[in-house]
Amino acid sequence: MPARPDPERALYLVDGTNNLFRAFYAIRGLSSSAGLPTNAVYGFTTMLRKLLREHAPRYLGVAFDLGEPTFRHKAYAEYKAHRPETPESLVVQIPYVKRVCSVLRVPVLELAGYEADDLIGTLADRGQRAGFQVVIVATDKDLLQLVRDGILVYNPVKDEFLDGEGVERVFGVRPGQVRDVLALWGDDSDNIPGVPGIGEKGAKALIREFGDLDTVLEAAATIKDRRQREGLLEHAESARLSRDLATVRLDVPVPFDPQALRVRPPDDAAARELFRELDFAGLVREFQAPVAEPAGGHEVLTSAAALARAVSDLRAGGSFVLNLERDHAEPMRAGLVGVTLAGTGGRSFYLPLAHRLLGGPTQVTAEVALGLIRPLLVDSSLSRLGHNVKSDQILLRRLGIEVAGFAFDTMIASYLLNPSRRSHTLEVVAQEVAGLEIGGYETILGSGARHVPISEVEVDRTAGLVCARAAAILAIRDRLAEGLAADGLLPMFADLELPLAGVLAGMESAGVRIDTGFLARLSAAWEEDLRRLTAGIHAVAGREFNINSPRQLGEILFDTLKLRPGRKTQKTRSFSTNVEVLEELAEEHELPRLLLEYRSLQKLKSTYVDTLPRLVNPETGRVHTSFNQTVAATGRLSSSDPNLQNIPIRTERGRQIRRAFIPADGCLLVSADYSQIELRVLAHLCGDPALVEAFRAGEDVHRRTAAEVFGVMPDLVSDEMRRRAKAVNFGILYGMGPQRLARDQGITLKEATQFIESYFRRFPKVKEYIDATTVRAEAEGRVRTLFNRVRYLPELQGSDRNARQQAIRAAVNTTIQGTAADLIKMAMVALARRLEELGGGARMTLQVHDELVLEVPEAESGSVAALVRDVMETIHPLAVPLVADLHVGANWLEMEERPRSKL
Repeated sequence: MPARPDPERALYLVDGTNNLFRAFYAIRGLSSSAGLPTNAVYGFTTMLRKLLREHAPRYLGVAFDLGEPTFRHKAYAEYKAHRPETPESLVVQIPYVKRVCSVLRVPVLELAGYEADDLIGTLADRGQRAGFQVVIVATDKDLLQLVRDGILVYNPVKDEFLDGEGVERVFGVRPGQVRDVLALWGDDSDNIPGVPGIGEKGAKALIREFGDLDTVLEAAATIKDRRQREGLLEHAESARLSRDLATVRLDVPVPFDPQALRVRPPDDAAARELFRELDFAGLVREFQAPVAEPAGGHEVLTSAAALARAVSDLRAGGSFVLNLERDHAEPMRAGLVGVTLAGTGGRSFYLPLAHRLLGGPTQVTAEVALGLIRPLLVDSSLSRLGHNVKSDQILLRRLGIEVAGFAFDTMIASYLLNPSRRSHTLEVVAQEVAGLEIGGYETILGSGARHVPISEVEVDRTAGLVCARAAAILAIRDRLAEGLAADGLLPMFADLELPLAGVLAGMESAGVRIDTGFLARLSAAWEEDLRRLTAGIHAVAGREFNINSPRQLGEILFDTLKLRPGRKTQKTRSFSTNVEVLEELAEEHELPRLLLEYRSLQKLKSTYVDTLPRLVNPETGRVHTSFNQTVAATGRLSSSDPNLQNIPIRTERGRQIRRAFIPADGCLLVSADYSQIELRVLAHLCGDPALVEAFRAGEDVHRRTAAEVFGVMPDLVSDEMRRRAKAVNFGILYGMGPQRLARDQGITLKEATQFIESYFRRFPKVKEYIDATTVRAEAEGRVRTLFNRVRYLPELQGSDRNARQQAIRAAVNTTIQGTAADLIKMAMVALARRLEELGGGARMTLQVHDELVLEVPEAESGSVAALVRDVMETIHPLAVPLVADLHVGANWLEMEERPRSKL
């Protein structure tokens, strides 16, 4: 593939007509709220902006057909005669496409009597002669004939540049021979006749053999294939006419003025107006004018009197930004170094409390400072703003202050607007949303070995950064709020995600109690198991070696034992010894089976058994995980430091780790787990009668599925039938195909294919839902959950086939898994409110996807369990019942099930 051209000397010529039609047929079902079809406009705009963004051309023009008779119609009256009328839903979009070019300041090229191809050919020829590297942007085969030194064709679908060798590779002949192939082959879409009896394959073979059309015609009588020979002898003039019709003209009377093709900055105001009219909300935000740099300056507060004045000013404004500067990333281990405040009047304040540099300003004591600030934090009539407010709530709680809620969190707002955004740090959000440049903390703290705590940074340097960041939160808040409103996300923000931040702050503050003595005993026992496994591995291998060395292990497996090797690693070109390879080899030898067991045990021991005791907070005696609210694009919560959501539950050793999670003295653990929540959501979303009825009747849905697919009575469903049905029930949520089902279930590809086909025949609404979701996602580039959470999937408009397939699977999965995530988040917010009203000692401590774990005083366990079940099962009405399974016990493993009769 040729090198990408130098943008300074590259002239990009876009076949606008070709790309417009391609966009129209590639994207379906997209329209504005006013009913205007917008699929072609959206696809064309996406292509053009991607070109501008990724190629940064300095010279660019987009050529369109005008639809009028051209010189080709005069030469051949039947030219394009069989082409169907342009769909009206495309016709009405053409003016908008040209308006897109106008607001993006991209020159439009069109001339009566000539097609876009001829304009491109003429300008490409003149541009190349003038010293430009010309790039023709099109997927049309006709334009391949223009390729030569200095002229490339770029295919935006495949993201591929074609030079002469590339044309020969993809089309089969050299660029100069393309029109000769078309002369023989013809072109049905343009009604170019060609030669009867000669198709694409034959035309290319003849041109490769004879070189050009004239030579083919001269040799026509000698050609062995009867149909080709007769066709050429009888239709030589048709071939010559077809060549003329297929030839792209280089002499169109159009001036070549490079300055007229200069790319200029877009007209942001006009772009916003146009994209607002088209309901392209994401583009409206991107073309908003940058927010002005916050003005008003900042003040370092070095006395109680100055702080009191600042508090008075902030209270009078009614709305302010709060940010706590701390000396540790984890708020449960952090000390308070300073407080940043910014009011709506444009004034920012920094209150240093624990900077340690000698010669710095005097600092107010934390006790005095918190006493003066407390009224700002507990007054429910004031609006507090922040970025990642959960962390500040946790630290303030440790300092004895319960904040009366926050009105806005710019991090959560950014996440809701685009959960796939590369980062939700304030500096990234401010730049991408408002064009506002602010520094990150690393600008004053350094990174890596040069990192210093904020307490050792000069107060003035700290104040300059943190006050600019606080002012930026104020500056971007309205823009984010407008985006939430435009995307219909304000209810999810205000009623779910923002209150959830407070709930999570309480859960992280509570933490979980760990039985360190049990983990110490388990560690010793597992260490002995690892020694036995090591001895067994060495015995089977025939010698001792370093089990943790991929190189030594590879030598044993592939050189000594001569096992069938898996794929080679890229770095070393040695054979891979990863889990997938070992699982494959385990089917034929004992050593890989032992290695898999060794690795699993070693990982569990190092990740949890040996690590959890070291993470016990000395201040609380408990482990405090962090629940990440703005990470998973589906809306799910994740857990880190430590990750308590990945503790295996399907293996005996994994379950043993749960035994170490215990309640405080006098308390019990209550676990509530949604039963088959994602399948219930699927049943609601697709409305398949058989699936809905199974859940309504309280049946074993996997047994019901097996009975439907295998065509037997439920009582006759075997364990194997149920297992296979269960695999498909859950697998379709993640886009599982027959290859994966065959591998996982140990069946043939044919059997797996037949099973999935039978499944969709018995549950047709499921297939209809998957197909409809896919079409809608491809049209809109995004999907939404039942509660309107949005996820953008730009890969659906990309050229990478694998990425597109992954995005399609993600689209379907997000609507289901995201809705399930919304439901349990709604339950958490509602349950926290009910527990506060109850006033007892119960508190939520863990959330693991579909499961909630609470620590409850023993005397309250029955009533709280009943409350939890009630909240979870009634949080939102679905077409099928929501069911929560309740368990109560003295540790997270050994728990007694609580049936409804006991609650």
